Amino acid sequence: MRSWLKWGIPLAVVVLLAAGGGGVLLAQQVYYGEREPSPGTESAPSGVAAQQKVSRSGVEHSPDAAAYPDQRIIEGLLDNYFDGINRRNYELWKSTVPPSKWRELPLSKFHDDYGTTTDFDIKVHRIDPGQDRSALVMLSFKSDQDIADAPPQAKARCVQWDVVYPVVVDEDGNAVLDISKLPNSATAVPCA
Repeated sequence: MRSWLKWGIPLAVVVLLAAGGGGVLLAQQVYYGEREPSPGTESAPSGVAAQQKVSRSGVEHSPDAAAYPDQRIIEGLLDNYFDGINRRNYELWKSTVPPSKWRELPLSKFHDDYGTTTDFDIKVHRIDPGQDRSALVMLSFKSDQDIADAPPQAKARCVQWDVVYPVVVDEDGNAVLDISKLPNSATAVPCA
């Protein structure tokens, strides 16, 4: 018992310090990932600069998001999702979400919820890989809608959204936006 105390406590302290340091590095990467790389970190090879990308529907992707390996799949999903809302095209919107979401939001409810909504100024800040071929897409956008259709926490004609959309693979093997988790991964405030 005594020998364990001699090496166990110092080992536990080292492990806790390493975990804390790793947490700090992770937080810096997540919250400050779009800034200049810190000394000693890898950057793009010389002569190759990451560039911002704008999709066919005007969705802006930061250089970090544009460099994500499956960015084109996510770009298509977001274009179809926001085009579905902005054009009131239920079938297009429905193709971007899992069946559980469109069963929860049938055509009549879709028109009730999005009938006056136009989303714009859409910016993808980061795309992080998840488990089982999933990803987390961190983005912001603004929505314009009748005040009656605005979210309860931001009753305004223009609402600024900051969201994390999980991208998952559905039972048919297609990538979809799992927006059912939005109440816990979205903030909405009146536009400034």
